[in-house]
Amino acid sequence: MRRFCSLASRASPFEKEQHCQTKLRVQKSAKVKSLTTPFARNPAAPSTGKNFKDPNLNPISITSAAVPKQNPRLHSKPIDHQYFTHILSRKDWYILLRQEFKARRVNLNCQSIISILQNQENPLLPLRFYIWVLSINPSFGKNQSIRGVLSNTLYRKGPVLLSAELVQDIRNSGSGITEDLLCVLIGSWGRLGLAKYCAEVYEQISYLGLSPSTRLYNAVIDALVKANSLDLAYLKFQQMQVDKCFPDRFTYNILIHGVCKVGLVDEALRLLKQMEGMGFAPNVFTYTILIDGFCTAKRVDEAFAFLEKMKEKNVTPNTATYRSLVNGLFRCLSPSEAFKLLSRWVDRELNLPKVACDAMLCCLSDSFLPREAAAFLRKCCQRGYAVDSSTFDVTMTCLIKGLDLEETCQLLDKFTELGTKVGLRTYLLIIEVLFSSGREEKGNQYLKQMLHDGLVRNVNSYNMLIDCFCKAKMIGLASEAFSKMHNREVMRLRRHKDCF
Repeated sequence: MRRFCSLASRASPFEKEQHCQTKLRVQKSAKVKSLTTPFARNPAAPSTGKNFKDPNLNPISITSAAVPKQNPRLHSKPIDHQYFTHILSRKDWYILLRQEFKARRVNLNCQSIISILQNQENPLLPLRFYIWVLSINPSFGKNQSIRGVLSNTLYRKGPVLLSAELVQDIRNSGSGITEDLLCVLIGSWGRLGLAKYCAEVYEQISYLGLSPSTRLYNAVIDALVKANSLDLAYLKFQQMQVDKCFPDRFTYNILIHGVCKVGLVDEALRLLKQMEGMGFAPNVFTYTILIDGFCTAKRVDEAFAFLEKMKEKNVTPNTATYRSLVNGLFRCLSPSEAFKLLSRWVDRELNLPKVACDAMLCCLSDSFLPREAAAFLRKCCQRGYAVDSSTFDVTMTCLIKGLDLEETCQLLDKFTELGTKVGLRTYLLIIEVLFSSGREEKGNQYLKQMLHDGLVRNVNSYNMLIDCFCKAKMIGLASEAFSKMHNREVMRLRRHKDCF
């Protein structure tokens, strides 16, 4: 108890923070009172156009590129996803959406389209909505974000099979099965492992009004590779020339990825040579796939050789390239051996790639090698490498659990002086260890810094702080933190009531 009393006699970090919080509340209160415009009292923007007449359905308001831009300060109503589910579930869904759009009750932009696609339980409904969107504005079909969300939705909630009823439903809407739509469907089937179904549908594309093309072949081959059906993928690759479709760089990259995934690196090199003979130079994706494949096959020397070959060909490695190399080495070798190889490579590199250092620190931390992680962290600091906040938190967690506490604190202080932002969990972990070991002064130093950085600002963070104090048996500080949280919550509710 004497320890608690001595702490209570000093001005605690919470008390020192109280004055700043009170001043901030006064400033916020003054700002609220100064709002005298009608929109301050009613933040909802006036609706443009007529409201939907059905009393069971709420009208929606979504910003459209076709409609003049509204004042960004005016808040639109949230999207009613049940409204769209109700319309898209009906047989006359296409006509209803057209009517709503003409009446400007349904407006389109990328964010609203993605939101509607993500919030439909029946996988058929987002497919219908996507078809209607393309009929309004075909340029949305080229948006990779929209296509990616639709593909993920069909994968998670599918499959959506191309039945005769679905084809007829699409045709009744005035649309048809386009090449874009079929590529999205084939991609979802491949991710679901429906390899034979992909091949069967492609054999019947003439009934859909489509002709074979390199793009469709690429979609089918990619789906077959994802479905782990490499034999069927090669069969389709051989059929391309029969249909007068010729492979391109995408075709070869897909096949190289497929053979590298199963460790057939020599076949990947054969495809690479054939690709270059066709006049297609390998790009960064080709090299990244090969580097990952060499690591999978435990041929690490060739992986480093291809990284150097990239530079000779003036192909700049990207984030995925460095991650594939680092993660691949830790995957195929023992962590200590991988660290030695990568350390020698880092020493030879004049321009240290930041993403490679991040990946190395994460792999060392996941492998629980605190000594090696601390040594590499010092090397990065000497070379002026600014550690990413999330990576630093992961590394510090490893060091706190496995390294000398004094050495860990020195590294933490050094990087905070350089401007590295430390996360709440890292602070709480080291504070708990310091308080438990009786180093209260150092623990209070980090506690003050954590409060100064504004990391304790809501109920969840206060709960984590209280839990930290209880684990360290600092019941006095835990009680003080609880009182502080309670007072802040009461003041927040009062401000909320005053606004009303």
